[in-house]
Amino acid sequence: MFDIGWTEIMVIAVVAIIVVGPKDLPRMLRSLGRYAGQLRRTAGEFRSQFDDAIRESELDELRSTLQDASDMNPLNEIKDSVSESLAPLQETADDIKSSIEKPESSGADAPAAEETDGAKPEASVAKDAKRPAKAKPKPKPKAKAGAAESGG
Repeated sequence: MFDIGWTEIMVIAVVAIIVVGPKDLPRMLRSLGRYAGQLRRTAGEFRSQFDDAIRESELDELRSTLQDASDMNPLNEIKDSVSESLAPLQETADDIKSSIEKPESSGADAPAAEETDGAKPEASVAKDAKRPAKAKPKPKPKAKAGAAESGG
């Protein structure tokens, strides 16, 4: 880390023996070791607090991601998309249903509407007996291909 070789360490040791003296050198090295230990502990505490802060920020991100995932309900999205795609079919079905119901509610089939309203069937039969019967037009039969050739 500091790129100090053996020659530099020897120079520092010789200078320390000359400056401090051989008697006080062990005490100085002990106090230097204590300071180095305190520095390491402080650095370790700082690092652990920093790591805790990073973990909390990651947990906050994870919580927000989890909340977003729980808010997103795929069943509701599928249901909405299916209902949107079936909307034209529902409109067509409603149109067909309304076109079928319109002729029934017209004047020709009025007794049938009365029966569905809860009127007694005998009363509707009696009313039908008083009215003259309307002739309904018969549908034209479809001509077969073979019949058209033989008849003509």
